[in-house]
Amino acid sequence: MKKSIIAAAVLLGLSATGAAIWLYTKPQAEAVGDRPDKRGDRALPVNTVTVTATAVPITLDAMGTVEAEQSVAIRAEVSAVLQSIHFREGDMVKAGQLLFELDAGTQQAEMEKARANLARNQATWHEARKQAQRLESLAAKEYVTQQEYAQAQAQEQAARATVHADQATLKAAQLQLAHTRITAPLSGRAGILNVKQGNLVSAAATTPLVVINATQPVMVAFGIAQQHLLDIREQQRKAPLTVEVRREGKDAVLTTGTLAFIDNAVDTQTGTIRMKARIPNQDETIWPGELVALRLVLGVQQDALIIPETAVQPGQNGAFVYVVTDGKARMQPISVARQAGSQIIVGSGLERGQQVIVNPPKSLRPDSVVQPIAAGANGTPPRAKENGKDEPRKQTNVTSGGGAQP
Repeated sequence: MKKSIIAAAVLLGLSATGAAIWLYTKPQAEAVGDRPDKRGDRALPVNTVTVTATAVPITLDAMGTVEAEQSVAIRAEVSAVLQSIHFREGDMVKAGQLLFELDAGTQQAEMEKARANLARNQATWHEARKQAQRLESLAAKEYVTQQEYAQAQAQEQAARATVHADQATLKAAQLQLAHTRITAPLSGRAGILNVKQGNLVSAAATTPLVVINATQPVMVAFGIAQQHLLDIREQQRKAPLTVEVRREGKDAVLTTGTLAFIDNAVDTQTGTIRMKARIPNQDETIWPGELVALRLVLGVQQDALIIPETAVQPGQNGAFVYVVTDGKARMQPISVARQAGSQIIVGSGLERGQQVIVNPPKSLRPDSVVQPIAAGANGTPPRAKENGKDEPRKQTNVTSGGGAQP
């Protein structure tokens, strides 16, 4: 009986102790559960740029192929052995410069033969003319018959015709002889030699001896979509249109020229119209056959609002950006007029001086509290000095990519 009383007393004491602990800890647990989480109000660091207004060129981009403005394939006009070559492959040659000399023995002999025939027949003509003149006076006095006089006149005319034919033959022989010396018809750069000294070259050969391309200036052929034709022609009436040449679209400008040619018909298969730009190419920066990127400058748009392309986000209702207003990120629908490199020209939706978020973090949502950090003009993250050196500012909580879409 005594043991039961003691056990009941111990059990009652433990229950009382547990109840006291629960009553003591309950207010603290409720307090922890009811305390607001301040982390939800923490400002999210974001990179921002200020919307600026500046003069921006109105351009059209295309790919084009460089062509020599003038090109000539040098071929032999007589068949003979190649005696000498007076230039090297790849040399810049001038118009009139001697390139090849062929064996002229055969042509020289033909010219001498033609000259001898001409001299002989000139003597015959001279004698026939004198005979006709003598018979003319005798026929007038009827010392000779009219038939004899007529025969003398015919012989004189035949001799004269023979002389004229010999003169033509001599001229042809002289031309053939001249063709044994081949000169450059234009200034340009020589290509690969297809013959060697001592080879027999033929006037009937289809392969040229060498090809000369004029590389100063050159033409660049390209195609532009037909919907831009009206704007191009309108701007061309005002002033010559500048064409910028690059290796690739984002590279630096290599050289510039002007629009020189617009084709007279649109290609019905591609919907483009062929154009050509003339490039002075004084330094031979570009080469015939090369594929290059072109930018046709139609004019300059003054006070254009620009932002980095990394600020523009796609949405269900069109493009939008995040602007910082009163310390919060607000969604702002915009219209994109066009793109110039890595910059977007805004048609509507923004005003000069507004702060736009670039590379929005994936965690960014409309009305999020943000901490703006000024980025570079192209939306690049700012740089902070660490250890005396410029280093990219670390932002572990900002990730590249688009923000929330509407």
